[in-house]
Formats: sequence, structure tokens, C-alpha cells
Amino acid sequence: SEGARRPLREVLRRFLAAGATVIDTAPTYGSAEDVLGALLEEAGARAQVFLATKLSGVTGRDAGHAQFAASLRCLRTDRVELLQVHNLRDTATQLGVARELKAEGRVKYVGLTHYLESAHDELADLMARHKPDFVQINYSPIARGIERRVLPLAGDLGIAVIVNRAFEDGSLFERVRNRALPAWAAEVGAESWAQLFLKFALS
Repeated sequence: SEGARRPLREVLRRFLAAGATVIDTAPTYGSAEDVLGALLEEAGARAQVFLATKLSGVTGRDAGHAQFAASLRCLRTDRVELLQVHNLRDTATQLGVARELKAEGRVKYVGLTHYLESAHDELADLMARHKPDFVQINYSPIARGIERRVLPLAGDLGIAVIVNRAFEDGSLFERVRNRALPAWAAEVGAESWAQLFLKFALS
């Protein structure tokens, strides 16, 4: 509905005004792709964003191609910057699909994702085997498992890293509720706990 879209339109306006570019979505995130595609088209902003989506929850080559075609329709575009195999599902086949689409010019980069500490070793093994362009994985001040294998391997292989769950689904804010920022936060340009948590991940 228009009432539901109005605040989303404002989020996108502020996002673009701040110079942000990366928008990560998936066909399994409810109506996210459809809503995002409509908002980007309305704003004439497709060229301003680095659009990332996923092959998510599908098995088999044909299903991967069909899902991606549906994503393009929803997103109202003919290509995406990044196509990721979501949560390492049917990885070899779906990464093959992503690479076919990359060869066709409909995808610029391919990647692998997960969101749990328990998947880090499997992700590292697959990074070494498949050498994707990107990985997306969880990282925060209280979930630092990627420092052991994933980050060093990404550095060695030249794989870009996108962090998810940087706020631990919001629970990090509960841990610091009513606590003042440390005095040294200003030295790294952080004016809020959210900025400090993000700066930790970026560092």
C-alpha cells in the first residue's frame, strides 16, 4: 500500500543522499525485491546502486536460472552487480549458474553467503575450492569467527567481504543500553554505538 511504501521511499532517499550504494536483497526476503525494484524505478536511481541478490533455496540449474529471471523482473532491471549463492545451498550448481550469467553480462560478480559461526569452516573450504569474487558472512564484536580462516583466506585470494549481522540482529544495542560511548570513540569518528560497531567491522 502507499502508506507502507512512504517510509521506505524516505529510507531510500536518505540512503542515496548519504552516498550509500550497496543494497543486498534476495527472492526469499518476502516482497523485498518487488518493492525495491519499484522504488528504484520511481526514484530513477538504478544506476546509483550496487545491487546484490541471491540464488536462494533452489536446487538444480534450471531452478537457479528461473529464480534469477524472476528476480530481474521484480527488480525491474536487466542485470545485477552481485549474485550470491545463499547459505551455501546447492553451492557448486548454483555458483555455476551465477558464472554462466556473469559470462552473459547479466551479473558482474558472483559470491557465497552464510550468516552463522558454525558455517565458517565450510565457507572457507568452499572459498578455497571455488574462488568466488565475494563472500558475505556474519561479523561483530561478539562474533569474530571469520578472523580465524575466512578473512585471511579472503585476503590471500583477493575475495571481497560483505559483513552481515553487524548488530547481532539488534541484540548488541541491548548490551550497551544506557551506557555512554567510550571517550576514545571520537578519535575514530564514531558518534553512536551503531557507528562504532560498524567501524569495528570495517576495521
